[in-house]
Amino acid sequence: MIIELFGPPGAGKTTFAHALTNRLRECGHVVEPTLSSRPAERRSSTGSRSSSPAQYRVAAVARRLIRPLLEMLSMAGHPLVLSHDIGAAASLMRILPPRNMSAAIRLSQYILRLSRSWYYASASRHIVLFDQAFVQLIFSLAVLGREVDESLIARAFESSPKADVLIRLDAPQELRAARLQHRERQQGAIERLFELDVTANDASVRIIDQLHDLLRNSGQLVLHASSLDRRSLGESVDYIERQLIVMFKGERKAMAS
Repeated sequence: MIIELFGPPGAGKTTFAHALTNRLRECGHVVEPTLSSRPAERRSSTGSRSSSPAQYRVAAVARRLIRPLLEMLSMAGHPLVLSHDIGAAASLMRILPPRNMSAAIRLSQYILRLSRSWYYASASRHIVLFDQAFVQLIFSLAVLGREVDESLIARAFESSPKADVLIRLDAPQELRAARLQHRERQQGAIERLFELDVTANDASVRIIDQLHDLLRNSGQLVLHASSLDRRSLGESVDYIERQLIVMFKGERKAMAS
């Protein structure tokens, strides 16, 4: 089963992914989280102080550079799968080309790595949880695109693989903006260069709403959650857990029949 989170920047997707992963594991499920890599955020959340801020930022930049390189080298060893990944990247980039070359290069590399992760997740027998994947990718392409309308977003959605469960995260604009500002303060100047210029404004929510409407019209189930604070995070994890349990029971009945 593949679970995919999506939502506007700063909605709390990665925080929720960690909380849901821990809850499902406590219930005995095997869960493999596939999370976006922001080392500075990880240091903030874990409270690690084993190194100075400057040292940690240098290490964070190194990880941001090395991780994609290692993944691309791994992909090069599987040419048949790589050709599929390249096809997926080329298709999406043709439909929603970014305005500038820098964003196009970074998103192309990201699509390749995401396609590889999705390939393995689709063959897995346990739960694989993405804090952001193809729905969020289409959002980024739409925000950073040249001239984007709903028909192009629909085409990109139709050409992308679909998760078994989609969870939308929401938060007020003021809270999302504050979170993004905090994230930026935790990062060094070089690490901020790795971030795409996707802001927490009302336009981003409108595009998320468009994507949500497309998902709903296609008949795909979308669950709602929030991580505004510790209480709402806990309540949302409880709700999602209950919904997933119902789905698991339905799958077992279908298999038994």
